[in-house]
Amino acid sequence: ARYQNELAGVDTELLAERFYYQALSVAPQIVNSIAPLLLSFLIHQTFNQLGTLAGSKYYNVEATYCYLRCIQSEVSFEGAYGNLKRLYDKAAKMYHQLKKCETRKLSPSKKRGKDIKRLLVSFMYLQSLLQPKSR
Repeated sequence: ARYQNELAGVDTELLAERFYYQALSVAPQIVNSIAPLLLSFLIHQTFNQLGTLAGSKYYNVEATYCYLRCIQSEVSFEGAYGNLKRLYDKAAKMYHQLKKCETRKLSPSKKRGKDIKRLLVSFMYLQSLLQPKSR
C-alpha cells in the first residue's frame, strides 16, 4: 500500500500504516510456527517501513522511534542507520534555527505551539548527541 501511494497518488498511507501495525500485532502469535530469525526479519522490516510512513510527523519523533526499534531488533536493517542519521541531521539543523526564533511577542496559543516544537526538536537533538558514532 505504501508504494501504491508513492506511485499512483492514492491516499493509502493510513491503510499501509494499519497493515504494518497489524503485522506487528500478529507477529508474537506466529513465533512458534516460523523460524525466530525470519520473525525478527519481519519485525525489523515492519518498523523500518513504519518509520518511512511516519515521515516528519511530530518533528520526526515517531519516525525516530520506529527506526530505533528496527535497529534494536535481533536482525537489524542496515538502511535504518542511514534513515536515523538523516533525521538526526535534520534535528540538529532545526535545533540551531530554533535558537534564532523570538517568542515573546506571540499570542499564548502560538507561543504554546512554538514551545511544543522547541521541546520535540530539543529532544531529537539530544537523542542525536547521545547516539554512538560507530556507524
